[in-house]
Amino acid sequence: MSKKNVVTIGGGTGSFVLLSGLKNYPINISAIVSMADDGGSTGILRDELGVLPPGDVRQCLLGLSMSSTILKDLMKYRFDKGTLKGHNFGNIFMAALEKATGDFNKGVEEISKILDVKGEVIPVVNKSVRLHIKLKNGKTIIGENELDHNEEIRKVGVEKVSLKPSAPANKRAIEKIKKADLIVMGLGDHYGSIVPNLLVKGIPEALRASRAKLVYVCNPDNKKGQTDGFSLEKYVAEINRFIGCDRVDIATFNNKKIDPELIRRYQEMEGDGVMVKIDGSAKNKYKIIKADLLQVKNKKINSKLILQDGNKIAKVIIKILNNKI
Repeated sequence: MSKKNVVTIGGGTGSFVLLSGLKNYPINISAIVSMADDGGSTGILRDELGVLPPGDVRQCLLGLSMSSTILKDLMKYRFDKGTLKGHNFGNIFMAALEKATGDFNKGVEEISKILDVKGEVIPVVNKSVRLHIKLKNGKTIIGENELDHNEEIRKVGVEKVSLKPSAPANKRAIEKIKKADLIVMGLGDHYGSIVPNLLVKGIPEALRASRAKLVYVCNPDNKKGQTDGFSLEKYVAEINRFIGCDRVDIATFNNKKIDPELIRRYQEMEGDGVMVKIDGSAKNKYKIIKADLLQVKNKKINSKLILQDGNKIAKVIIKILNNKI
């Protein structure tokens, strides 16, 4: 019996968490990754060397890697002094591979072999693009990195986002969406990791044409200036708007009670609308699956963060794939 095809769409840490769980199941995984990242080491490399942003792709590769711990630790290693201070070794390695092969995708293929990646990681576009963020006061700010670090965004709020220059989708991404048995969107920042993929010409069209079920993995918390007070239904409505139709079939939602003290800390940073809720407006347009999706606190996990568990999410995703939910 052939393995089923699961396509994930996202970027950054959210995709790393999701893929880390999914790789433990007998499925074909294709991770389509946003290429709007321009922060930190990634931003410096793309500006100084003219390479495509390696950061989010690297995280997805690590999420799917079956290699040794030491090799994965090497790919995550960040220099803390000298000329390379702040740079991530994996990002430098990927930039060097792009230069050596003359093609970012070939570099990704080579590093996939080195890391024993279970599945395929696919950049959503093959050219350099930037996220343009229009604020509610009419001002436009350029760069995905600004979403996390620009105080004006937090104070004024996001009106809309776009990708410039316009770029067609990676043909490989379109092919994988066409062959998918299940498409998973999320986990990750709404405007930073998910939406940039839907702004690429060809991706919304492919999603509309696909017969695969589309699952949206909802974050447990909102971000000030970006998704203040968003409910699960609001997130799904936004995803559907970018796709161009009511496309989401299933949404997952964490129903594990969160420590009130942790919520209070988040409210101090992000405002009263920080926790995502179900507002009841879906009216049976799609199925909502409620489950305990949070990581269990332990010494390795930052207890000051609300984090979802990739293994728990993957278990739900596989049940959906096998029609057991």
